[in-house]
Amino acid sequence: MFSSLTDPIKIGLSIVIGLIVGALLAWGATAVSYEGLRVPLVGWQIVDGKINAAKELGRVEVRQQWAEAQRRADLKQIAKVEAQQKQINAADAALITTIAAHVEQVAGLEAALADERKKKNATSSAPGVAACIAASDAIPERVRNALNAIGATKR
Repeated sequence: MFSSLTDPIKIGLSIVIGLIVGALLAWGATAVSYEGLRVPLVGWQIVDGKINAAKELGRVEVRQQWAEAQRRADLKQIAKVEAQQKQINAADAALITTIAAHVEQVAGLEAALADERKKKNATSSAPGVAACIAASDAIPERVRNALNAIGATKR
């Protein structure tokens, strides 16, 4: 059938078919360049196209941004925890100082009470002291001062 055609028609037909085949090949090359070449039914990616490369580059960039944001958040959290720990340590030191001051005050109070007991015991054996003991039941000045010192501290 092709042999029955004249030469100018054969030439024209060959050019048209060549242009169509060339256009299809150019389109295929462009598709492979952008989309890559994948084996059907198996899913193997033989050639990575520009789109896949851009997707992977975007994934890597997003992962790096996320990792950097996570690192910054971790550093902020560490700084916050350290600041809170400093506050806790300061409060603990203040509490220890307060407790030590109270211990000293209580020791002073106990010493004052012991002195008063000794004075009472020494004077109670004297004659006519029974009437005076009833009058001296008020808190002695030294004990009162020690009690006031304990109550006046900041808590």
